[in-house]
Amino acid sequence: MHASGKSYSTINLHRSALSGTLDAIDGFSVGEHPLVIRLLKGCYHLNPPRPKYDSIWDTNQVWAFMSSLGENQYLSLDILAGKLTTLLALTTLMRVSELAAIDYRSVNFEGDGVKFALRRLRKAQRSGALKSFALSKSRDSVLCPVQTLKEFLERTSRYRSPSNEESLLIALIAPHKPVSANTVSRWIKSFLKRAGIDTASFGAHSTRSAAASQAVNLGTPVESVLRAGNWASEVTFNRFYNRSSTRNDQSQNKN
Repeated sequence: MHASGKSYSTINLHRSALSGTLDAIDGFSVGEHPLVIRLLKGCYHLNPPRPKYDSIWDTNQVWAFMSSLGENQYLSLDILAGKLTTLLALTTLMRVSELAAIDYRSVNFEGDGVKFALRRLRKAQRSGALKSFALSKSRDSVLCPVQTLKEFLERTSRYRSPSNEESLLIALIAPHKPVSANTVSRWIKSFLKRAGIDTASFGAHSTRSAAASQAVNLGTPVESVLRAGNWASEVTFNRFYNRSSTRNDQSQNKN
């Protein structure tokens, strides 16, 4: 696999699969055998993980497109769904799998904001309470995630049933089942394409990098961005997600 150019993460995934199915060798599980460990270290150093994106799109382009659409009540349901998922992705830094896991029963509008929680642990979370989020109402109603969420809930209220009561995001066509991460990804990617983003190069997951980089550019402390995006390491964030001009300036100064 290494010789054919497969990434370290792909090889490591197969190591785990083999380790879980094959018998022990020399008293070691396959994945923990010293020779296998040495082999994987070599694969890592010869072909280390690389960031998916060397540059990132400008979130202002998406905000401008949203503004051009006008008020939520005039949008078709498919456009509204794309707008909502894109807004949530940009304002919370959630992954598409996490957006698909928002618990409908947890949604609670309080004052000028909304709170909601996931019904599953986040990707890098191993224990602890399920993650909850809070969003405040924006002065611009067209760009407000709270207002957009309210409109989506009103439009889909007639489609709610015991079969989808756990999921905030449900299919727009009958039987209106809870949507998968793939569907959320398709909604976001379609919306980004409408906004003029090159979706041949950038997928739905790029919202994390775009929003986080913009936040750093605007002066948000990196520690706050790490907490919002559930990144455990600033090194990981800078290597794979942060494409802000601030980071680029720092890199140039070091060079």
